[in-house]
Amino acid sequence: MDPTPLSDIMAWEAMQMSVYLPLTCISMIAACITIFTAFDTKDIRRSAVQYSTYSVFCCDFVWAFLRCVLYILGMIEGVLPTANKGDRNVTNLDERIIAYQAILTAAGDLFIVAGAIWIVLSAYEMQRVVTHTITRLEDRERHTVLFYNIVVYAPLSVLLLLFALGPVSKKDEDLTSSCLRASLYLVVWALFLAVLYLPFAMYKIYCVRQNRSGFFDHTLEHIYRRVRVLLIVYSVTTIPTSIVSLGSEVAQLTRNNSNFLGPHTSTFFFATNCLFYLTGLFNAVSIGGSVLCCIRCLRPVMPKELHEGLMHGGMLRPSDAMLSSENLMSPPLHMPVFVCTDIESSTLLWSRIPNAMTKAQSLHDDCMRQHLASFNGYEITTAGDAFQLAFHTVTDAISYCVTVQLKLLDVPWPKELDDFRAAKTMTDMFGRPFFRGLRVRMAIHLGGGGLIRQVHPTTGKLTYAGLDELVAREVGDSGLGGQVLISAVTKHRYLEEIQGWTKPKKGGRPVVVQFKDFFFREAPSCHIVDLDIVVPMAEIVPYLLRPRFANGRCADQMHVLA
Repeated sequence: MDPTPLSDIMAWEAMQMSVYLPLTCISMIAACITIFTAFDTKDIRRSAVQYSTYSVFCCDFVWAFLRCVLYILGMIEGVLPTANKGDRNVTNLDERIIAYQAILTAAGDLFIVAGAIWIVLSAYEMQRVVTHTITRLEDRERHTVLFYNIVVYAPLSVLLLLFALGPVSKKDEDLTSSCLRASLYLVVWALFLAVLYLPFAMYKIYCVRQNRSGFFDHTLEHIYRRVRVLLIVYSVTTIPTSIVSLGSEVAQLTRNNSNFLGPHTSTFFFATNCLFYLTGLFNAVSIGGSVLCCIRCLRPVMPKELHEGLMHGGMLRPSDAMLSSENLMSPPLHMPVFVCTDIESSTLLWSRIPNAMTKAQSLHDDCMRQHLASFNGYEITTAGDAFQLAFHTVTDAISYCVTVQLKLLDVPWPKELDDFRAAKTMTDMFGRPFFRGLRVRMAIHLGGGGLIRQVHPTTGKLTYAGLDELVAREVGDSGLGGQVLISAVTKHRYLEEIQGWTKPKKGGRPVVVQFKDFFFREAPSCHIVDLDIVVPMAEIVPYLLRPRFANGRCADQMHVLA
């Protein structure tokens, strides 16, 4: 028989509630602040990454709120709610407040489970951004968000409804206690699985990180840090309480005594619970905290013009929305030079040699990204095998395109590509290759000053919208594999740039030079039917790749856009 006096037990329980209540309130308030300041309501349903992270904080808020209500009811009664004690043995279900406590405990548990599931989904979506080349379309993102909501909330809602209408309404104390213990097991295993999945996601991202070790991928580096932070926070806050709670339950079932750590079991239980109840705060600080969050918090005391300038005018780095890197190349804010690329006949190659194309696609992506930093380029987005890039000057854009076209010849492509005309190696009379592996078409177009800049909800990258951006994408589809096109207005800007051009210092950024590394050749105009626009074009021809279209293939085979 426990020699501890009843008065001491009640004093200990009252002290626990007096600590638990403010801790859960702190987590609830922190989660609430993060929900309203770290996320843009327009973006969360357009991005599965943002919605999953947003849902983590929503679940943190709800379960912390439910625990607050539970402990308020306990303080009214003067005892720790039996439904939330270590053994979870419920008595006196005839009293309405006890029934409410049981339902609140189960509901809080299920929202903790939901939060763990959203943590896994958030890590999966961040991992997907890195490991998958194809970016989902907005409609697909919305459908994914809807699917996640159904998968997460529907089963948990059914469980809670069955619990409330079953053992609680029937006042079956034994079954209610068993259900609450099962709820605790569900929480423990959900937290454990979440903690186990995070290292797996880190490993997958690490593998990609190793493959791209030759250059700095800002999205990858940020996501790697974000998943690492998730792992640390979740491990520190959830593993101790899970171990103590599970050990207490196992001891109760096997030895009919929950004090598996001796007389200090209740102290360990209390300490780990305190740590767990601060999960919402730790998540808010480590995951939700950002410069963007601070700016939204300061909105009531900040001049409207300054706030709008910081939020939408390009004064924030994209990292403040999603990415964060000290070495992040800044996107061009005024008249960006767009480069749109695509792989010729990629659909055919994917349908015939999918395994080889998986490797080839990865090699292509690495080559495209590896040389961006050399020319101060900025990756806006990718869609399948297409890249949309932005540069500060036309000189940098041309230098990048010529460099990548030459570097693609040196990539160790899978040998299966040589079986297809669209990727077959071709050499000149001296045996020098001018086509080898995937053939990438490129087009360069100068953006005007009327572009709208906004942050992409999934990648956090700065994106552009407007007529010139649309023209750039359409022009990018008009070339042939291995060809570099440039609009006439962009060529004119280049000629203006080189008038004041001085030879770069030794060891500086490499720049290709007209009449030394490449020359311009006339190309058919690009007719964009939907916009009723004809864009005069020229072709950039590297001297080393001059044999590519020596037979007039350019004029005869370029696409006319419909």
